[in-house]
Amino acid sequence: MTSPLEEARQNIDKVNEEIVQDIDKRMSEVMRIIEYKEDQNLEVRDEDREEKVMKQFADRFEELGYPRGRGSQLGRVLIDLAVDLEREELDKRRGNEQN
Repeated sequence: MTSPLEEARQNIDKVNEEIVQDIDKRMSEVMRIIEYKEDQNLEVRDEDREEKVMKQFADRFEELGYPRGRGSQLGRVLIDLAVDLEREELDKRRGNEQN
């Protein structure tokens, strides 16, 4: 028989997997953005957009009763992941152009 603690942990493990899958979906959209930014010769960083995303997370966290600051932090982590991916991908593409 599974204890309530173990059952909750198993459920958390499942949710964690869903979160990772959702992040993968998000990064797929980032790849689409890379294409557009490359075609339009746009900068990787868009500070206005970054602030908007962090505010969205902060607002949503607050609505759910969690600290706004933690929502902002989560938004920042996701933005940084996206920026890293964009830079790596663009560097790879530009490196291939130079060869």
